[in-house]
Amino acid sequence: MPTDGFLFDLSAAQWREGITDEIALIEALAVRLEQALPNITIVHRSLPLFSKNKRVQSVSVKFEDAEYTVSQGKNGVHAEKGKLVRNVRLKTEQFSLSEWLDELSTALQAYAEQRAEARESLEKFLLGD
Repeated sequence: MPTDGFLFDLSAAQWREGITDEIALIEALAVRLEQALPNITIVHRSLPLFSKNKRVQSVSVKFEDAEYTVSQGKNGVHAEKGKLVRNVRLKTEQFSLSEWLDELSTALQAYAEQRAEARESLEKFLLGD
């Protein structure tokens, strides 16, 4: 199945519509990205007091020129994109979760076009395998 821009845009739309709870979306996104792209995905988890399950605090996907991070805290969900030059963050833009998903989808599309192994992993990610 080819990965094209439409497929990534559609996937982002399905994520937004399919999971109305933002915390559940971040949890699911963390698991999927961690499995599909472990080399560029960083997931931070915490163990809340009196809980058996670790909760995702943040998910970051780091490319050569940008880092996409979504985190959850006391004030809700926080989504941002950092511009990187030689692994140094020069600029940070804030986004709504919906806009962040669109931006990440575009970056994943470009990444997959450059790397065959990433393309295969992303196809599995999108198909839910």
